[in-house]
Amino acid sequence: MKRAWAKFQRWFNWIALAATALGVVLAVRSQWDAILGLEWGRSWQVIVIGALAFAVPPIVQAFAFWVSLRLLGVRAPLAETMVVWGRSFVVRYAPTGALSVVYRVRAKDRLGATAQQVLVATTYEHLGALASGALVCVLAFALAGGAPPLLGVGIALPVAALAIATRPRFSGPLLRRLAKHFGMDQPPLLRGRQLAAVVGLTSLGWIGTAVGTYVLVGGLTPGTPPSAAWLTGTWAVGYLVGFVVPFLPGGLGAREGALVAVYAGRFGATAATALVLSARLVTTLGEAVAVALIELAYLTTKAARARTGAPGRGAVVCSGGAAARDPDARARLARRDRLGRRNLRARYDGGQGRPARARG
Repeated sequence: MKRAWAKFQRWFNWIALAATALGVVLAVRSQWDAILGLEWGRSWQVIVIGALAFAVPPIVQAFAFWVSLRLLGVRAPLAETMVVWGRSFVVRYAPTGALSVVYRVRAKDRLGATAQQVLVATTYEHLGALASGALVCVLAFALAGGAPPLLGVGIALPVAALAIATRPRFSGPLLRRLAKHFGMDQPPLLRGRQLAAVVGLTSLGWIGTAVGTYVLVGGLTPGTPPSAAWLTGTWAVGYLVGFVVPFLPGGLGAREGALVAVYAGRFGATAATALVLSARLVTTLGEAVAVALIELAYLTTKAARARTGAPGRGAVVCSGGAAARDPDARARLARRDRLGRRNLRARYDGGQGRPARARG
């Protein structure tokens, strides 16, 4: 078993690449009808605006992951955290999406965190995303002047109960007993107001979702589109369904089925199916735009850091084996040692030269 795990660790990058490629092929195949049926020439403006709007939620969620790490006491650099999140976001297209979590744990040294901290921050990030979807579902339908579907309520209520139960006051004693029983350290927990901050931050990404859905429906369907609040609420229902269905990367299939069921009453079954498939295609393009922007920002930051010769604010100083494998880390360590020796000499001299040698 250990040998198999060692081989998996050694070949992880290739395994993740192959699994992600397979997941992307399956996703494209499932959306092939939408790709062929979409009038690219007439709808390119709608596609571009929608893709840019749908790029906002992933970027906001990546930032929420960084905030979760910081609230847990990890001094993770923002640029490194964003790029690790972006690449794990791509890997989630692999079947089951489990390799996404494995990728983050393997990148813990880049984040300056332990495996436990990465897992806890990932849990809070996903809980924040799920809770924000439940919150938006209820608020959007309230603004639209109606009640959310029972399917959305059936998911939103357990999510709210779960968010409350994760507070240290409720779950702390249970986690302490479990950690003691298994001989593990108790995982750190966020306070209620800290989790609320993560949920509120993630909810800001739904502004992009609201704009994207309204632009898509208004541009791809005849007549006056429904209100942005109703469209956002129905999208939140599909989002919640896709989030809680296991073993489907990105909610592929389950989200579309829920949206078709909700849209069919307004647009008809045929038009609703075509609209949902087109929306799924544009959201995928938006996710690709988000990852590309994260990578571009990371490369720009890295190039600026190389020109100035500074490790950057919040950079993690590597040591030991990590420094031996990373030329940039070795350079930072050498620079730090030189500065340390220089400061030591300045304190020793006291600005007045070296002290006189003691008389024998």
